[in-house]
Amino acid sequence: MTKVLQNFIYPSNQTLGSKEKYLRVEGNVFFGNDKLEMTKFANVQFDTYYNAFSIPLWRENVGLADAQFTISGSGTVDVELWHLSNRNIKEFKGIVTVDLTDDARIIYDLDLNETFAYSGLVYVKLVAKSDVQITKMTWETKADYRRDAKLGISVTHFNRKAYVLPAIKRIKDGLLDIAEWQDKIDFIVVDNSKNITEEEAMGVTIIPNENTGGSGGFTRGFLHYKNDTDTTHVLFMDDDASLEIESIKRAYQILAYAEKDNTAVGAALFYEDRPDMLIERGARLDPKATWLAKFRDTNASNAGDVLGQELDEEKNEYFGWWFNAFPIAYTDHLTLPYFVRGDDVSFGVLNKFHMVMGNGIAAIAENFDYKVAAMTEYLDLRNKLLVHSLFINKPSRMVPYYWKLVLESVLAGRYGFTKVYRMALRDFMRMTPEWMVSNADMQNNMALIKQASAENALHEINLDDYDLVRTNSLAEDSKTTIWRRITLNKLFFPLRKDKVIFQPYMRVPAYRQISGFRKILYVNPENGKGFIAEINRLKTVGGLIAGFFDGIRLLFAYGRVRSRMRKALPYLTSEKMWDQILNLKEEN
Repeated sequence: MTKVLQNFIYPSNQTLGSKEKYLRVEGNVFFGNDKLEMTKFANVQFDTYYNAFSIPLWRENVGLADAQFTISGSGTVDVELWHLSNRNIKEFKGIVTVDLTDDARIIYDLDLNETFAYSGLVYVKLVAKSDVQITKMTWETKADYRRDAKLGISVTHFNRKAYVLPAIKRIKDGLLDIAEWQDKIDFIVVDNSKNITEEEAMGVTIIPNENTGGSGGFTRGFLHYKNDTDTTHVLFMDDDASLEIESIKRAYQILAYAEKDNTAVGAALFYEDRPDMLIERGARLDPKATWLAKFRDTNASNAGDVLGQELDEEKNEYFGWWFNAFPIAYTDHLTLPYFVRGDDVSFGVLNKFHMVMGNGIAAIAENFDYKVAAMTEYLDLRNKLLVHSLFINKPSRMVPYYWKLVLESVLAGRYGFTKVYRMALRDFMRMTPEWMVSNADMQNNMALIKQASAENALHEINLDDYDLVRTNSLAEDSKTTIWRRITLNKLFFPLRKDKVIFQPYMRVPAYRQISGFRKILYVNPENGKGFIAEINRLKTVGGLIAGFFDGIRLLFAYGRVRSRMRKALPYLTSEKMWDQILNLKEEN
């Protein structure tokens, strides 16, 4: 008896990607409700992100030797088999004319070791010889599971019901209520905001939790599965992540079939506003930037780019916690109490998982570029410094990075952010294990950060109140660019006072556009809130001087922080520490 490795899926929601992320069509082709209809002479090709079959994934990473393509439906269709190899050559592997029936038929029975001498993607093309209806297509295997896996899904939620409630329903309808998956999948929501009602939960287990950020929320979910259930693997997912349920099914099959017991599965990340362009597919540490996403801005609707992703042989060092499935038995370290930012990095680096990714396993999230806030900027810098010191140890690389942040903030008129960066640096330099644990919930810092960044806080605005200049132009010749940078974005030139330049509120503004303006209106495109920033030469110069000397102090403090935090790693990644933070002993 065969088991399904991959179901063919079709586009149902534009936020998950374009049609070409699923299939390529010629002629009259209609799809929906898991069915595909074709009129005579139409054809469909599946060399796509969601429906190609990856040899690097299933043969080389999982260890399967066979795969079968099955199809059911009505009508007559030519089924062509193609191979897009690692030599970037398309090879025709055969054609079978099929009179479809309601019973699934195996059309191709492949020996992955003999049939395909090269790695790459295997895909089918269908050509309708009559009007055709496809009710199901799959890639399957005759192999037995290597282990009886049970996957516990843990979603951490904080005040984003608009995202988490649809996620609950999606997983309940697609997995929990399906007999085939009921013994294989469990699902909980760790509610850091403690506001999901019993009715909203729809029968799903909700665990109220103290707000200790993503670090505490995901750790609470892991400890529940480790100590209170028979779960073998845990899948972390963000509350704002949308995905095809098929992504979870494929992750489960990888975990159940993988040759290596310590296999973990990660997902690619796309943004809702550009769901075909990769933001990250695996990640590694980088001495300059600490964490570095792989395959950023790669087009997942392009077959060649999908092939390139699958052929990636560079070792991943961690997976983002928007989707991270891993074995409980091989989890030797929990994460440090970062609150957010950096927790997934240290978790991946410290636990020696065999990290696997594959096409069609993906999450869609809000655009991080618009999630700019004083709190996240503080945590991003403080925790990046900590991760860098623990695992990279090149202080000379982080000093220029800090200077760059200060320079960017003062030239953008965001002097509140400059203060926040200095706070983050100060807290890193004085960090001790005891301080980190006692500040796990960030309560002592939140008020200070809010006060420091008050001038850059978003609030309701009326665009009609301002005489705005809007421009999308980024054109600038090289001489002008050099001159603008030498003069600190024309800081000491006469600044234009009669107009206000409009800027989307993002992590890094367009410095070419704001150059020469005294006032800048930053507006968050997602909620319409904003603030006016005003360039002040005295604040700018003062911020640069203070930032310079901060960087020098960082050079001397870096080694001391590294020494005391590395010594405390066994405690800082222990269940005992998290019991203390989450008050689990009192709860029990």
